[in-house]
Amino acid sequence: MMERGISMSTSRLRYSLGAIVSLVAVPAMAQPAGPTALTMLLTFGESIPGLWNFVQAVSFVVAMFLFGYSMFKLKRIGERKSDDGAMSVVMTLLAATGMFYLSSSLDSFLVSTFGNSSIMTYTTSTILDADGIKAARVVIGFVNLIGLIAFARGWYALKLLGSGGGHKEDTAKRAIVLLVGGTFCLNIVALSEILQKSLGISNIIH
Repeated sequence: MMERGISMSTSRLRYSLGAIVSLVAVPAMAQPAGPTALTMLLTFGESIPGLWNFVQAVSFVVAMFLFGYSMFKLKRIGERKSDDGAMSVVMTLLAATGMFYLSSSLDSFLVSTFGNSSIMTYTTSTILDADGIKAARVVIGFVNLIGLIAFARGWYALKLLGSGGGHKEDTAKRAIVLLVGGTFCLNIVALSEILQKSLGISNIIH
């Protein structure tokens, strides 16, 4: 009798533990799944316009600093307290102007390169579904942002051309690469269309 009682108690204990585990596991399994890679990518895409405005604001602040710095250098050159030439002031002013009017200078480069100042976006695709198109728009928006940063850095690199020291040829090449490469990244969709038409390649972007 005692062994049967112990056996029944053990069975009841196992049943109780099983019921408790089931009650705990069911709500855990019912919890919604965590964020997917697509939702995280789309969330990041929502912050791109703010980052774009931040880059433009930083460019404006740097431009104001360069304007003041060029006036200071011009004063020192006039007082013969500096060995820098007038070209140093000119290049600093050019860099400051390009960064101050970043949007206007960007439009000029886009018109010169692509024929218009509009930045094309990703609208349709024959190889991606709706979620793929959304993800591609975010990726292209990020490439556009990288292009804007490179474009602003290209203008700042012009300031280094007027400074003393060597390697001015390398600095000039770097400035050109940043300005042109930034322009390409800013309109990567239009660039892909040009490549498709020129090389006969399809489905790079579309």
